Formats: sequence, C-alpha cells, structure tokens
Amino acid sequence: MKYIFIFLFIANQCFAINGADIQNWFNNKNYSQVCSNAVEKFYKDNNDDGILNLYAISCLNTHQINRLTLPIFKLVKTKEARENAAYFADILFKKKLLYHAIIDGIDIDYIRLPKSDYILSMIFDRFVKKDYEKDGDIYIFNDNNSDTYYELGKSNDYNEIQRIYIKTYKNDELISEIEYW
Repeated sequence: MKYIFIFLFIANQCFAINGADIQNWFNNKNYSQVCSNAVEKFYKDNNDDGILNLYAISCLNTHQINRLTLPIFKLVKTKEARENAAYFADILFKKKLLYHAIIDGIDIDYIRLPKSDYILSMIFDRFVKKDYEKDGDIYIFNDNNSDTYYELGKSNDYNEIQRIYIKTYKNDELISEIEYW
C-alpha cells in the first residue's frame, strides 16, 4: 500500500505543470493549452497574477471569452492588473450585450463603450453605430478599401443554448468563424 502512495505521488509530480511550462506554452503560441482547467487550477493554487494574465490573454486568443470571469475578479493587486481586468470585463460585457441584441432583439444602439483591438469589440462598435448592411437576420460589416468583411448572426444549429457568430471573409472566402454564447 505504501508503494502505491509513493507511485501516485511521483506520477502526480511528473504530470504537474509549473509557471515555466505555462510561460513556454504562451511564448510558443499554444494558447489553448494555456487557457485550460489545469492552468486555472495552477493559478488558484499559486495566486500568480502574471500567470493569470497569460491565461486571460490566451483565452482571448482562443475566443473562450466566458473563461475571463476569473481574471476579471482576481486581477486587483496592482494598477496594471486592474487595468487588464477592466479590459477583459469590457470584452465580456460587449459579448453579453451583442448576444442580448441578436438573440432577444434588444436595442443597444445607445450604448457606447471603450474601443479595443479585439474583433468582438470592433463588431460591437460598428453594430451600435448601425455601420452595417442587413441581409435577413445577418449583419454584414464591410471594411473600406479592403476585400475583407464580417458577418454577425445567430446560429440556427444549437441544442440548448443559442449562439451568435462572427464570420470573417477575405476575397469572399471564409477564413474564420467564432461562436459565442
């Protein structure tokens, strides 16, 4: 029995992650590995704001915006941490407002929020300014002097939770699709 506990302890240590692993994954752009339950658990055990920022940025890069709630509430120790938390909260808020507008048909045209470089933020800003063309239930956002455009709509293909999507097209070819709920 003693050997089983020793084996389990050693096996656990072999598969445990550390801050250097997380930093390497982030530097190598393995964002889905950083935006994971294992890294979230690592943060909860170690309370390292640097790791939490890497986690949040990785979640943005993989469009897992719902995972931003932990960084929004936990990044409070420094001015920079609070600034990052506000940035993450802004993006999550815009997602919730767009979802409410698209799924429930609620008017959000009167809302103005800070701009950021995240795609959802750009779509939100143009949506509330009515800077789009509408084709049925799809909102089309054209970039001036560019062959890129975006579509915002709701997915008809859902089980329990309705979803909204942002599709990016270049030269009329779909290059990315992001779903939110």
